[in-house]
Amino acid sequence: MVFAPFVGLLLRAHEPLVWVLAAALAIGSKFAIQAGGKHVLNPACCGIVGALLVSGRAWVSPAIWGAPAWFALLAACLGALVLSRAGRAGTALAFLGTYGALLVARCLVLGDPLAIPLHQMQSGSLLVFAAFMVTDPRSTPDDRAARLGFAAAVAVIAYWLQFHWQVREGLFYALALAAPLTVLLDRWRPAPRFRWTGLKEAC
Repeated sequence: MVFAPFVGLLLRAHEPLVWVLAAALAIGSKFAIQAGGKHVLNPACCGIVGALLVSGRAWVSPAIWGAPAWFALLAACLGALVLSRAGRAGTALAFLGTYGALLVARCLVLGDPLAIPLHQMQSGSLLVFAAFMVTDPRSTPDDRAARLGFAAAVAVIAYWLQFHWQVREGLFYALALAAPLTVLLDRWRPAPRFRWTGLKEAC
């Protein structure tokens, strides 16, 4: 399963059963929670959020791998987006642009140095989230404009959770909370469904 590595990369736990729980929730959500022939929740996100809520013994480290590895991860994520047949680079950029703009705006309002939002954007989990989770073609809207709006909405919710409610794992809760928007947007703006074996979509 494609989402399994992302759960392993992002989720942290001391007990092996927590990993089993996360994997079971991720796989099960693909088949148990569907609408219009699509799974509603991003599987990796469902596994991570489920493990966080149910076990109480899991966490996500925002700055995994440290600053030196961040640049290598950035190059890998950008390369994956460019080469991906899913064609979702625009979605990732919409999320990162909105989230980054909110961080800069907060910095200016508080009178903090711009080095702070720059450091906040240099997060391994943020890059993996933007490149592989918020861009998942099977749990995001089919229409391009709707996808961009969806990505921006996830960024706003994540910012609100992290800085107003002090929820460290706000990125993943935001994607889970925004998931019903995909169902509504697909009905409001229907578009051809993504197929892995079909033609490449525009981002």
